[in-house]
Amino acid sequence: MCALDSENHSERLDSMAQPQPRGEEAPAAKQEPIKYGDVYAVKGELAGQPIAPRDAAAMRAAEEQVEGVQVPRESGGGFSSAGFMGQAAQYNQALGAVQPGQATQGGVTVTQDAVPGGRIVTEFVAGQAVGQYAVAEPPAEQAKAVAGSTTATRHS
Repeated sequence: MCALDSENHSERLDSMAQPQPRGEEAPAAKQEPIKYGDVYAVKGELAGQPIAPRDAAAMRAAEEQVEGVQVPRESGGGFSSAGFMGQAAQYNQALGAVQPGQATQGGVTVTQDAVPGGRIVTEFVAGQAVGQYAVAEPPAEQAKAVAGSTTATRHS
C-alpha cells in the first residue's frame, strides 16, 4: 500500500509542476499583411512593403499587354503574379494594412524575350523580378515569330 501512495503522490507532484489551463484564452496573434518579401525573392525596401491593390491591377494590365503570350491564369492551371498579387492585396486590404488605391513606388513591368520555340516572360515590381516563366509557341506561330523582345510597363 505504501508503494501505491508513493506513486500517487509522485503523479500529483508531476501534474502540479505542469502549467494548468486557466479559464482565460491566450490573446489572438496579430495578423500580418502579406509583404513582397514573404513570397518573392526581393530585397531592400520592397521586401517589407505589403502587396497593394494598384500594384496587382497594374501587373494584370501589364501581363495582358504583352502580345503573343498567353499568360497563365490562377484558374487556368498556371501561375500569374497578377492573380496572386490580387488575392494578397484583397487580404491586406481586409486587414486594413493597405488602402484601395495604394501602390508601391517604382511601378510594374512585364517583359517577354523571344527564344527558340517560345518566349521567356519576366515580371518586375519596382525593378525587382517577381516572376519568370517560359511560354511555348505553337509550331505555326514559331515560324512567324520575329526575334526580339517587348516590354509593357505600368506605373501604379
